Amino acid sequence: MQLELLKNGERQSASAVASEFEIITVTPQAEGRTELRLKIPIIDLQGYWTPADRTPNARINWVIQAESTVQRNFPFISFFNSAQMNRCSVGLDCIYDDVAITAKMNQETCDYELLIIVTAPAGSEPFKVIVNRRDQLWTRCLADWRNELKQPELHFPEAAWHPVFCTWYAVHAAVTAPWVEETAREAARLGFGTYIIDDGWCFDDMKRVSPETIGTWYEMIGDWDVSEKKFPEFEKHIRRVQDMGLKYMVWVTPFLIGLKSRLYREIEGCMFAKSAEGCQVFNTANVDAGRIIIDKLASLMEKYPLDGLKVDFLDSVLPSIDDPHGRITRRFIEDLSNAIRNGNAEALIEFRQNYATFGMLPYATQFRAGDVPFDFIDNFQRLAQIRISIGDGVPVHADPVYWHPRETTANISRHMIASLVGVPMLSMDLNKVSESEKRIIAHWLGFYKEHLETFSQGKWDIRYGAAAVNWIAANGAKSRIVILSEPHCLAEAVTAGGTEPQYVLNLTAEALAHPGARAFDCFGQAVEDGAAPSGGYLQL
Repeated sequence: MQLELLKNGERQSASAVASEFEIITVTPQAEGRTELRLKIPIIDLQGYWTPADRTPNARINWVIQAESTVQRNFPFISFFNSAQMNRCSVGLDCIYDDVAITAKMNQETCDYELLIIVTAPAGSEPFKVIVNRRDQLWTRCLADWRNELKQPELHFPEAAWHPVFCTWYAVHAAVTAPWVEETAREAARLGFGTYIIDDGWCFDDMKRVSPETIGTWYEMIGDWDVSEKKFPEFEKHIRRVQDMGLKYMVWVTPFLIGLKSRLYREIEGCMFAKSAEGCQVFNTANVDAGRIIIDKLASLMEKYPLDGLKVDFLDSVLPSIDDPHGRITRRFIEDLSNAIRNGNAEALIEFRQNYATFGMLPYATQFRAGDVPFDFIDNFQRLAQIRISIGDGVPVHADPVYWHPRETTANISRHMIASLVGVPMLSMDLNKVSESEKRIIAHWLGFYKEHLETFSQGKWDIRYGAAAVNWIAANGAKSRIVILSEPHCLAEAVTAGGTEPQYVLNLTAEALAHPGARAFDCFGQAVEDGAAPSGGYLQL
């Protein structure tokens, strides 16, 4: 196997890939565009994964394409067999550059032909290509790849591990201070530690997401002025919520500039041309305009006693090998993060799934799964994807749990169980949920906090089947917690670890039983017959 360096499509040099784990150093081409080619034999190969895929692809497509830049995915691709054993994984350490990986099937030679294109400024430092053919679970190749990157110094505030209540699904932009304070009081009682005011606090319209409203939803975004109609005396309101024992955060989106905002008129011409949902995306190449945006957001932290910001849609600046923005966008994000933390080193900063990457670790305190209302299985899968991407010891947050008012007790409990793969987050109208629902919420938040050391400091083991996660375990010094999604994997999941006690949280649709285990229901009450119902758990 050889890795070839190309220029204008012609081979310039080649490096042999002879061992199971090879690191090849590449000096970027002077023209700013470096092309590499690698052939991977299609032998015992039945699936692949890229960072854009929430779950493994249980097929071998004719063409596979993966693009990345610092705030959207990362340069990595893995090929494996049906047992999830690695056959060849390729990753690059130039995570701040725009990269495109294309794999094309050559049926004549029985190979995947990889073309890797990296756009880096002239004079950039050499980068590494890590080719991993170790016979191991493909997810472990991600850890091998991360270990070859420069490890940043990280600090995550204690509050980043606290359960979160978010307003979004519950009320969308129809949010007001009285509603917030009423639900905050109940959120604190149930065991939440942080309260996020999502979109809607900075304009007067009381609206919900619908086909009628979505077309112009972001038209007023960009000025970041508090709606006095919804939140009169905003500082006093924040203090009242904080006095309940909750951290207080608000939603912002630096790169979406509303077409009706004052900011749009101020920096007109500094956006990418395409408009959608009433806004345009800021072009980060405009450094002076970027400073205006950063100053606006930093002023929120200076003017009000906020505990942090939920920073959304940083992935709106897309990867492009023809018009790369990776390095300049990283500088913007670094400056923004520093500005948020300027007056408060413990400020909370939430980033979302597409930019929950190794390169973003220094700039946020928590990384949240993407939007999955009603879908606890997808929440489970998304949390797994973030964990295999960025590793252990990082606050990974669930997307806010949200269910239909007539959802079953078992499924409500399964929503909460799935969220425990990360820091649990909820967005239900707590003024309307039943006492039974509150009991389930309080039970699982209590379980999370009781085992916080395992969840936050434990080693996570994520086991995929042909196309989805079979089970996930957090292995701590004092306990081992398994979240099981496939009932036939119970014995495998239990015997894979040694720490006692073990807890098996039942995300499946079936009752689970295991010799010698105690069983509990959705409320944490003991079950006499020894079988944990769907939404319950076993203690071994």
